[in-house]
Amino acid sequence: MDRYVVFACISFIVFALIPAAAAQPSGAVTGRVTNGETGRPLPSVNVIVESTGDGAQPRGTSTGPQGRFAVDGLAPGRYVVRARFIGFASRSREVEVSAAESVGVRFALAPRTVGLDAVEVTAAPTVSETAEQLRKADIQEANPRDGGELLRTMSGVSAVRRGPVGLDPVVRGLRSRQVGVYVDGMRTFPAGPARMDSPLSHTGPSTMQSIEVAKGPYALTWGSGQLSAIRVETNDLFNVARGERLSGQLQTGYDSNFGSYDVTGTVSGRSDAFAYRVDGAYRTGNDYETGDGTSVPADFLNRELRAKVGYKLGDNQRLTAGGGYQRQDDVDYPGRLLNAQFFKTGRARLGYEYASGTGLVRSVEAKAYGYQTLHTMNNEGKVTYASENFPGPPLRVAVNADITTLGGRVVTQLAPSQDLRLKVGADGYRAHRDAERPFQVVKNGDPTTPGFYESKQIWPGVVTADAGVFAQATRLLGPVEATGTVRADMVWAGADEEQVTDVYLDIAKPGNGALDADALDRREFNVSGALMLTAPLSEAWTLSAGGGTAVRSASALERYADRFPSNKAQTSAEFIGNPRLDPERSWQADLELEARYDRVSFTAGGFARRISNYITLQDAPDVEPMLPLPIFAEGPFRYANGTATFYGGEMSASVAVLRSLTASVSGSYLWGKNLETDQPALGVAPLSGDIGVRYEPPQGRFYIEGTLGGVTEQDRVASILGETPTEGYVTLDLRGGLAVGRGISVEGGVTNLTDADYVNHLNAKNPYSGTPIPETGRIFFAGVNYAF
Repeated sequence: MDRYVVFACISFIVFALIPAAAAQPSGAVTGRVTNGETGRPLPSVNVIVESTGDGAQPRGTSTGPQGRFAVDGLAPGRYVVRARFIGFASRSREVEVSAAESVGVRFALAPRTVGLDAVEVTAAPTVSETAEQLRKADIQEANPRDGGELLRTMSGVSAVRRGPVGLDPVVRGLRSRQVGVYVDGMRTFPAGPARMDSPLSHTGPSTMQSIEVAKGPYALTWGSGQLSAIRVETNDLFNVARGERLSGQLQTGYDSNFGSYDVTGTVSGRSDAFAYRVDGAYRTGNDYETGDGTSVPADFLNRELRAKVGYKLGDNQRLTAGGGYQRQDDVDYPGRLLNAQFFKTGRARLGYEYASGTGLVRSVEAKAYGYQTLHTMNNEGKVTYASENFPGPPLRVAVNADITTLGGRVVTQLAPSQDLRLKVGADGYRAHRDAERPFQVVKNGDPTTPGFYESKQIWPGVVTADAGVFAQATRLLGPVEATGTVRADMVWAGADEEQVTDVYLDIAKPGNGALDADALDRREFNVSGALMLTAPLSEAWTLSAGGGTAVRSASALERYADRFPSNKAQTSAEFIGNPRLDPERSWQADLELEARYDRVSFTAGGFARRISNYITLQDAPDVEPMLPLPIFAEGPFRYANGTATFYGGEMSASVAVLRSLTASVSGSYLWGKNLETDQPALGVAPLSGDIGVRYEPPQGRFYIEGTLGGVTEQDRVASILGETPTEGYVTLDLRGGLAVGRGISVEGGVTNLTDADYVNHLNAKNPYSGTPIPETGRIFFAGVNYAF
């Protein structure tokens, strides 16, 4: 059967009833509950006080508008005080109550992602030490060149390398358009059809405040058309002390091997009502050497500038506006037929926020945004550019692409009762894409001699639009927290009829004769839904079970490409779009077990996924290639619908061996099969794991960290799509940092200390040599940060 949903059973808890103690002078427990990320008080939090021995029945109350609570009339003895609030991780504390005395307790609750198997990278200083959660400082410690490299530090998450930057996210085997990316709420798409500029590549890691990865259909309130999603928030505009008119930081660093350096900086300030922030970055790099000394082209030059302003209309309302510009020049892509000559992108957004924390309407958020990205690439520097190393006449090939996207979103959160939270909203976007590929055959080895020239549309003025509505309810059912989400979308896709070639209309849909231009238009109505249940098994252990279904419409490349290389294969053959593709539908079930003690944390989870109408490939032997190059040994191919299944899971554990010494371990496994080709699914990452040790004194003045990573070989490959096996490897990374004083800190270390020669299995292949792009050899890095 094509469709199924598996929901795991929920464990239950029975609370003991304890007889009342003998009459004696009573005591009380008072306290306050705040948001651990913002420091603001949390009203309506459930607070339970329960005796650890013979005593009265559990007593309960809720916090007031300022987050304060009080429970009196308690007999002397030991009690456990629990604070529970929808959307936040529960906290508890054991206290000793004496006669006629009041014990004070404070809780700072950490926001918890509503969505099973979500990975959060957050700037909150109260985040625990689990391997799946990192602080803002950890983003900087990772020394990434872009967000894709940062994702590789997470279990079950990786990225495809096609060049030195622009690594393309992969989440549990989902890739390309299957993974939606949001930056400050903006649905982000690449401009280039070859995804040289992945959706994260236009946001520098120095501007990232948080990254959240939903590993399945649990991000339906974020946006539409994705089977998994990544959400990035850039540096907070109001994360500055009120009255601090000018503050900021400057940072510079250097990486050996890459020969790259960067300079980043930020300036921010805030008055009673007004706040501003400006972020800038400059990064450059050169070719790198692998572990065996092979040189890999890796030049890049990035420049970025972002600005935000905000105005508080009152205690609960504020207006925000932001914009940014980024330019990348001369980026080498050894994993593609062409190199990037430049990327240019500009973004702007406006927002309104209301947050009361009390009453029926808890918050309202509205935003509008727009951005444009221009992308030009050519084959200069490739073997096809000159005839010495290419068995054919020299070529001049280029691709000029652009995307313009407009979108918006409005959402409100309601609290009809103490145990129920509702979120309702709507969002939408319209994206216009255009891409053409001019090429010229150079005659007699002289580019000034007129030769055969032609310009072809890769896709002809494609417009995709989506308008969706969603609703989410979170309710406490006794000890169980249940979150259900439903979403409905109207999707439109079409192409410029005047730019569509007769050749494309003849080859796009075989078996039914030539297409009419009207057949390029597509209308879809898609419904998605998910349910997640969380139950405490004990004071420390929690069981979560969830499942759902999500829909993804075909991309512009899959619908309208006229013989252009695919992101769904490791071969450089040409691929033909199919405008009548049905949307992919993913059905997924998850189960996760989590434990949190004072010095130990543990998480283990598994999932099963089936994708119906999985967009895959089939032979198109009746079609002539556009560029009959010797490297196109196979194809052309055509996009088609099929079925695929995936299974896997991740685990992580962290132990505070000593007060200053923490050890951690993590691992992930994935299995996938394309039922249409009867082969493994493309890009299934092999079994991998990490062991880490970190020493950091309580004062936080310095830290030292070492990570040993291991990956097994992967011989389950999609050979029909050009995928080849890769060998296993082991790497060792060391890093450390020191706070010198007066706002100055330094960091440094070495990655791949043993200079291992290895390839990440997901990496793209060099289209000319047929070998996957290797990773870097040993890299020494150092950086200096100055905060003022």
